[in-house]
Amino acid sequence: MRPTQLTISAFGPYAGEMKLDMDALGDRGLYLITGDTGAGKTTIFDAITFALYGNASGEARRPKMLRSKYAPMDARTFVEMSFVYNEAGYCVRRNPEYMRAKQRGEGETKEKPDAELRMPDGRVITGDKAVTQEIETLLGLSREQFSQIAMLAQGSFSRLLSGKTEDRGTIFREIFGTRPYQQFQEKLKDQAKALYGQYADTRKSIGQYTDGVIPGEERADLAIRWKEAQKGSLEVMLELLEQMITADMEEEHAADGRMKAIREEMSALGLKLGKAQSASKALKDMEAARLVLDREAPRLAAAQCNYNKEKEGQAERDILMVTITKMEEAMKSYVQYDGLTAGREECLKRIAGLKAMALRTQEEEARWREQLLKDDNELADLKTAGEDYQASRLAIEKLAEYRIRVDSLVRELSEYHRERKNLEQAQELYREADGKRRRADQVYRSLYQRFLDNQAGILARELAEGEPCPVCGSTVHPAPAGTGRADEIRADAGQAGEIRADAGRADEIRADAVWAGEVQADTGRADTVPGGMKPETIFQGPYSDSDVTKELVDQAAKDSEARTREASELSLKAGRLAGGLETRYTRMRQQIDAEVGSWKESWRERLNQAECRADEGAVSSPSGNAASPGGRQHFLKVWEDMLGELKDQLARQETAAKKRSADCRARLKHKEELEKGRVGHQKSLEEAGERKQEALKLLIEAEEREKGLEHQIKELAGKLPFEDRKQAQEELAGKRAAFEAGEKAYREAEKVYHEVNQKVADARSRMEALRAQLEDARIDREVTALGLGRQMEELSAAQGRVRAELESQEQTKSRIHHRLETNRTAYGRILKQKDAMEEIQQQWTWVKSLSDTASGEVGGKEKITFETYVQMAYFERIIARANTRFMVMSGGQYELKRCTEEDNRGKSGLGLNVIDHYNGTQRSVKTLSGGESFQASLSLALGLSDEIQSAAGGIRLDTMFVDEGFGSLDEDTLNLAMKALGDLAEGRRLVGIISHVTELKERIERQIVVVKEKSGGSRARIQV
Repeated sequence: MRPTQLTISAFGPYAGEMKLDMDALGDRGLYLITGDTGAGKTTIFDAITFALYGNASGEARRPKMLRSKYAPMDARTFVEMSFVYNEAGYCVRRNPEYMRAKQRGEGETKEKPDAELRMPDGRVITGDKAVTQEIETLLGLSREQFSQIAMLAQGSFSRLLSGKTEDRGTIFREIFGTRPYQQFQEKLKDQAKALYGQYADTRKSIGQYTDGVIPGEERADLAIRWKEAQKGSLEVMLELLEQMITADMEEEHAADGRMKAIREEMSALGLKLGKAQSASKALKDMEAARLVLDREAPRLAAAQCNYNKEKEGQAERDILMVTITKMEEAMKSYVQYDGLTAGREECLKRIAGLKAMALRTQEEEARWREQLLKDDNELADLKTAGEDYQASRLAIEKLAEYRIRVDSLVRELSEYHRERKNLEQAQELYREADGKRRRADQVYRSLYQRFLDNQAGILARELAEGEPCPVCGSTVHPAPAGTGRADEIRADAGQAGEIRADAGRADEIRADAVWAGEVQADTGRADTVPGGMKPETIFQGPYSDSDVTKELVDQAAKDSEARTREASELSLKAGRLAGGLETRYTRMRQQIDAEVGSWKESWRERLNQAECRADEGAVSSPSGNAASPGGRQHFLKVWEDMLGELKDQLARQETAAKKRSADCRARLKHKEELEKGRVGHQKSLEEAGERKQEALKLLIEAEEREKGLEHQIKELAGKLPFEDRKQAQEELAGKRAAFEAGEKAYREAEKVYHEVNQKVADARSRMEALRAQLEDARIDREVTALGLGRQMEELSAAQGRVRAELESQEQTKSRIHHRLETNRTAYGRILKQKDAMEEIQQQWTWVKSLSDTASGEVGGKEKITFETYVQMAYFERIIARANTRFMVMSGGQYELKRCTEEDNRGKSGLGLNVIDHYNGTQRSVKTLSGGESFQASLSLALGLSDEIQSAAGGIRLDTMFVDEGFGSLDEDTLNLAMKALGDLAEGRRLVGIISHVTELKERIERQIVVVKEKSGGSRARIQV
């Protein structure tokens, strides 16, 4: 994972929106994040972590705390990051929860956390949790793992190096998730502690039971022995307690025998006393019965008469009672009827409410279905929004490319016109130079001829007969020139010379003729011949032949040569320009032919017509050249006009294409919003449907219940004897009152009769029984009254003595029984607790042994806990990975090695020594110097990062951050540290170093510079 673009807005110390082109840092090597202390260097990594996982890299910085305190109230807080993973591009945007100013009105509103992830295939994943889950699946790392791998943070190096076993254990616990092993240790210790507590409680319970044992007051020896036994073993106490229980059982049995004998004696005395008391009472009762019989006999007759009278009305009361019973049963039906009626009313209300609810949910469902249909219709219309947007962008690009080609064609035509003007200027210069050349050449030839003619006349005058001619050497001069006819001879000679000179030179004659005309036209021009003579004087004279000297002729020859050279150079230049122009025209025609192939027919026809005209002009040209000026210029003018029209059309098309692209982008955004909203609408539809189905279900149940109640009411109404419950209650109350009045009168008569009859019968029966009793006892009523009194006194006294003895025996037996039951209960409970205690003791023994082993507390052994034992394996792998760098950084001198030194709590297993290969010694890492400690701690941190990546499935990140102070390092140590970090960045890994050390600024060219603003907040820029 390598970030390519990072945008931070109102985040941490960054008040405004800040964009960092991370791609400018490259895809490998080192770069520096530098700036003032507290400016926000580490916040850049926090922003990357937040964009990916919704949390900063540290636990202290929660999402709600990420909004910049310097940001304006209306600023939006977010982080957007584009990154590359496995050669594919992604873009994630995320905002935390924060308070911002309302867009409308005053006050603040809460911005909820949200996120959006754009995938390489065009998919867009939205939602804070959904994006986090997708990122974790994509990278294969949780936030904690990513922070531990991608960021080597401040202080973590030295803590890992110099910490004790317990400190390193705390670090490894969080990194490698060894907390379950620690929890297992603690659980074993807690379990052992709990078992020991149960053992102690059981032991205490046994002590409470033994303290409750009653030794017995009757046997002092057992009490003494019991006190002694409590100081001994549990088995001795149980054995003595068993003996005490046996002794009490024997005493209880003996007490039962004594009490039995006393009860038998007491029973005999009671029998005798009872007979005497019965006889005495019988005499008194007989007298009382006689008095009752005398008083109640007259009342009995009157009561019986009244009773018989009331009894005769029983049949009517029975009939009335049956009627009342039936009415009471019917009243239950009225109660039931009222209940059913009330239930039906309630049911009808519920039905009405459920119908209303069903209607509301149905309407709501219809609204959501309509909304979904609307969404689907809109989405159907927007189905091709993404393709349309891409097509619009492609159309803009194609139009831009086409405009570039048209601009190129316009530039080509412009260049052609420019070169054509240059050619015309060069041709004009050539024509002027060539005219001058012809005039200079004609002047030279004329002067030369006249010079020759002049020379011939002079020689003729000086010839003497017999003397050799200086020209031909002849000594004979038959007709020397200049003898009387000098003018004619010169004219003839000049004419002949001209004829000879002009023989076979038709072109020059024609040119001379033209030149002669030019001379006439140019009379008075500044052009002169050598010697200051005007050209027309050569033909028009008069002048002396002696004026034409050889020097004048030579000077005219030089002038003619110069004019010829100048004309030749201008001719070559014009020829080159003409050739280049022709080449450009040919190339331009090829471009035109290639371009117009895809044009519409009318435009091609316009160009074809212009091309035909150009071709016709070329055919009609004397030379047959395709570059006929008139036809070509017309063709190019048509082409230029068409290009202008085409540029105007392209401008209009580009404007329309951009507008269409903006419309397509808006449609695409609207589609995305619709898709997002449709999920919520679908959920609302489903919820409304569920509520409707639930309401319909409840409605059906309520309607079925109402129908059942209505049926029950109808059936019950046909069975009721009265119109309503009130009338039935009144009728029932009247019959009950009549029945109760008759019953009351009957019961009172019956009661009086039975009471009087019972008194009479009882008196008679009592008298008969007492009479028989006295007869059986052979007691004379007149004689025994006094004797029975004395006998009763004697028997009562004897009975009191026996009862006192029985109570004494009962108390003794109660004490024995209480002691026996108490001791029996204690014995049983002690036995039960003894078994439980032995079982707990056995369980506690092996749990305690296991806990001591897991906690590293076994005597005579190294104090290595179970968690430390697991962490040792991780530590060994970390050390192995660290040594690959530490050996390089230390020049092969040092190598780390795990040792078992104890910390201040006696724990061991994660100690760390260093092997010095220079002298073969092994010592504590604490003896290393500051620079050596930095090397060791950096190596450990990098080894830890490698191990975490390996534990995460061998995942490799293309970007890492190192946040550590380098200021205390000397030059050599800094060089080694930079080499190690450079090795870390080997391949396609980019390593960012967070530091403000000046030496690093000079060593590392690629930098992210963070600066504090005076007005508050920070800003950052990339410097490469």
